[in-house]
Amino acid sequence: MAKTDKNQKLTDKQQRFVDAYMGNATQAAIDAGYSEKTAEVQGSRLLRNAKVLEAIKNRQMERKTNTIASREEIQQFWTDVMTGLESEDMKDRLKASELLAKSEGYFLERHEVMGKDGAPLAIPIVIMEPDQDE
Repeated sequence: MAKTDKNQKLTDKQQRFVDAYMGNATQAAIDAGYSEKTAEVQGSRLLRNAKVLEAIKNRQMERKTNTIASREEIQQFWTDVMTGLESEDMKDRLKASELLAKSEGYFLERHEVMGKDGAPLAIPIVIMEPDQDE
């Protein structure tokens, strides 16, 4: 039996299905060793199995965590470029400082909307009653 974590145990075939699953259950079932004749049914059945679903979810979270930079990592990279640790080119350093400032909300534009003669803007709200005849 293969393990996905200490509380969940999957059979070897289920683990191979989890490892092969990329959105196509039938193909993942075939890749995991199920018969081509029964792969569609087996794939559907496996996607209804709570342990298999949890293992797929965990694998997807693991991939996401390992492949996508966090906001802090991106900001650290921009900081390194801006301060000259990653690039000597002034154009790169200026762009990095701009991106870092935008990510921190330094360039937000706020507009105050006023009504006639500086009074607060009045927005009429009309509540429609349903027709009594219906």
